[in-house]
Amino acid sequence: MTESYSRIGGVATRDEAYRLAMHHLDELRNQMLVIGHLYNTEDDNRSKLLAKGFYGINEMLVMVKEQIRQLTMSKMQ
Repeated sequence: MTESYSRIGGVATRDEAYRLAMHHLDELRNQMLVIGHLYNTEDDNRSKLLAKGFYGINEMLVMVKEQIRQLTMSKMQ
């Protein structure tokens, strides 16, 4: 069983929480691309539109990841 966050000496660490959040965002982006690809393999117009939607979600997650990175960098300076 995994813990919801990693602890050092019983205390949650920012760097581990950041790393884990980035990992989960990457995993989610990957799955959006897979789902988009699977919809894109079908021939009807609705599936093609859904594929574009999932590709769009991937692009939004890229922007979310960059925003989190910027917030974290500003806090570290």
